[in-house]
Amino acid sequence: MSEEERKQVERAQHVDTDRIFTLPNLLSFVRLALIPLIVYLFEAENYWWAFGMLLLSGATDVIDGWIARTFHLVSDFGKAIDPIADKLTQIAVLFCLMRDYWWVLAVLIFKECFIGIMTLIALRQTHSVYSAGWYGKLCTVVIYLSMFVLILWEPVFGVPANPTFVLVDSIVICALVLLSFVKYFIYFSRILREARVQKPRETQ
Repeated sequence: MSEEERKQVERAQHVDTDRIFTLPNLLSFVRLALIPLIVYLFEAENYWWAFGMLLLSGATDVIDGWIARTFHLVSDFGKAIDPIADKLTQIAVLFCLMRDYWWVLAVLIFKECFIGIMTLIALRQTHSVYSAGWYGKLCTVVIYLSMFVLILWEPVFGVPANPTFVLVDSIVICALVLLSFVKYFIYFSRILREARVQKPRETQ
């Protein structure tokens, strides 16, 4: 690859970093719009439709990431709106499914708010938006699988979800959320520490 071709590839990779209305970002907006529909369908006991809309939401999450990476449509706005859509979906659906296990939502909301604040501080200090780590993705996968199982439990078995299963599932989710919290806290603490060290050097 010649030097000119290499520069063209680099420009193509960065051309959309500041754009908002890209296809991956539009899919994130679709996920946000699906949240009230999923909640409505679940509360109306249309469990199969609620499952279908949640499955669609999860599919758009996978597809928008693939499109962004494949067609060089990764944007800073997308890195921010994508996890917001995911977390709001998780919180809303888990609220419907685990109202008696309020501590699951409390742990999840605390983690998201705290890490969200650290993310904003890191953005202000480094002017960069950071993607999710493997621990965050693992937590998201387990939460989605839990939501799928709990939504379909009653229409498939004809009875409400087994309380023991829900309790164990809640503990597993909390453990993964706390693991994700610790890993993100360490990750962003290192970024902010390095930013504080780098800033005086830049002013010299």
